[in-house]
Amino acid sequence: MHKKGLIGAVGIAVVGALGLSGAAYATLDKAVTVSVDGKDRTVHTFGSSVADVLQAAEIPVSDRDLVAPGPSTKITDGSRIAVRYSRPLTLMVDGRKQTHWVTALSVGEAFNDLGVRFAGAKMSASRSVGIGRKGLGVDVRTVKRIVVKHDGTRTGISAPVLTVEEALAAAKVKIDADDRIRPALSTMVDDGVTISINRIDTRTRQITVAIPYKTVRKEDSSMYDDQSKVERSGERGTKAQVVRIVYVDGKKASTKVLSQRVVSKPVDKVVVVGTKERPSGGGSVGGSVDSLNWAALADCESSGNPDAVNPAGYYGLYQFSLSTWESVGGSGNPVDNSSAEQTYRAKLLYQRSGAGQWPVCGSRLFS
Repeated sequence: MHKKGLIGAVGIAVVGALGLSGAAYATLDKAVTVSVDGKDRTVHTFGSSVADVLQAAEIPVSDRDLVAPGPSTKITDGSRIAVRYSRPLTLMVDGRKQTHWVTALSVGEAFNDLGVRFAGAKMSASRSVGIGRKGLGVDVRTVKRIVVKHDGTRTGISAPVLTVEEALAAAKVKIDADDRIRPALSTMVDDGVTISINRIDTRTRQITVAIPYKTVRKEDSSMYDDQSKVERSGERGTKAQVVRIVYVDGKKASTKVLSQRVVSKPVDKVVVVGTKERPSGGGSVGGSVDSLNWAALADCESSGNPDAVNPAGYYGLYQFSLSTWESVGGSGNPVDNSSAEQTYRAKLLYQRSGAGQWPVCGSRLFS
């Protein structure tokens, strides 16, 4: 017997078994349209509820699936039932994974159901792409407002970027390997972030640097302990250096010596100092000379500066010429001797030649 005849026979047998007439059988049988994920099919059933129809049609559902109307809803001939199977929608939003179970059939419908907009976002799938029963993964890069500080200015952008490197590209800010970028290029960016760029310029130069001389002191027992003289003037040496100079945004930030060599060695300064103790009253020459106002004379001649030098060839507190200084037993240059030694020699000069040795200031001695 062919299939159609078999169905008819079964129907007749059911009618007979129930003791129903053909009219009663037709009344109990219901034709229901079931839409599964948007695809319609007609199901004949003797059941009275949505659940009966789904069982009869062998359409399994879970708590995650959408069934409308609900499973306990009564049905009649011509009823319509919609079934939407749940499916995983995996969103990688700015590098962060989110998994949602949705019954929507497209990306756009799922976004509406989830209440997300992602306006202006860059996505790996358009909103019209369908979501199959196995689910779908979508990479989403949201629009972020970012400020780039560089070269003394600020550049603002609004773009669907993921990292600092992408943000700089969107801002059309060029960088090179030496530039200092904070945060780092691979850092994921958030909305409102500020990126700072410092321009680094490294230069290598050769420079000449002075080498300071040392001062060596020699003792001389023939000189009093308050006397000294320069036996040899010091001379600075020089050295050639190769240095690496780092500039940050045009300002020097650091200098590192890479190599150096001595061009000329420094020459030590030699100062001879006396060790002989001066006899008691060594600054005194006796008589009324010691009672004169030597401080007033010194103040007039040199403003009281024992190191004073007049370009015309006069030195010290009392502006001795070198020949006059030597004539009263002075050693070396007056400025290399103590104030007491200079005063002592001035007293000797006064004792020998009087106040006329200081034609302008000599009268101060008697003030």
